[in-house]
Amino acid sequence: MSAANNSPIGLILLDRDGVINEDVGAPGVIDPQQLELTHKAGTAIGNLKRAGYPVVLITNQSCVGKQLITEQELYQGILPRLQQLLLAQDPDATWDHVFCCTTTPDVPDERRKPSPGMILEACRQYKVDPSQTVFVGDTLTDLQAATRAGVPVKILVSTGYGSGIVQQYYYGGGSNPPNQEHDENDPVQQTPRVMECSQQEQEQNQALDSPPDNDRKVALQSVMPFLYVKNLFEASQWILEQQSTAATSITTVQGTRD
Repeated sequence: MSAANNSPIGLILLDRDGVINEDVGAPGVIDPQQLELTHKAGTAIGNLKRAGYPVVLITNQSCVGKQLITEQELYQGILPRLQQLLLAQDPDATWDHVFCCTTTPDVPDERRKPSPGMILEACRQYKVDPSQTVFVGDTLTDLQAATRAGVPVKILVSTGYGSGIVQQYYYGGGSNPPNQEHDENDPVQQTPRVMECSQQEQEQNQALDSPPDNDRKVALQSVMPFLYVKNLFEASQWILEQQSTAATSITTVQGTRD
């Protein structure tokens, strides 16, 4: 199985919480002082901008729909503070646009991830086909939205919920991962690498009757292949390395540096 983009990358799509800033758990960031960047996030965005890529944020912010904060507090408080933190790390670390869905999960909304609405909206605004985009996220819903939009290159970071997703995939809910923090044999620690499965493997897992762990495995397999990396900085390094190739593909992984 492969996912390749035979055209140059035209747009970089980034989730916010867990990718750019550390995820603080439910109900999300409701105070600018909660914001803390993931490792070298500003440098990552600055490098992408210097390379000429438009960088767009695609984010669910149900804390507005839940009336925990107002849209004004989001757009005039939290987002400016995040931009300030990024610029303090790298003077070029600016995003081009933020697409934000503020509805709650119980409200039908085609813009809310895992639906592809915001991604397709971004592609229309920037006149870029989804096949010319890269999406970086930390959740299954990020990968599902990108898959449904037709994004060929999806990157899952281990920050936020990413490592937990991979851990669940390999160890399930009833097994414990290796205790060693840097166990080279632990797949959760191995980045960057491609996560993929054959059609036969997916069909075998679909036939198993062992929910809910197997359901989560099947759901993750449905969005494969994708690249699993340590953080946004490692993702940006991989993206930049593709500039020297004729196509963007996640079938082979070149080395990245911290």
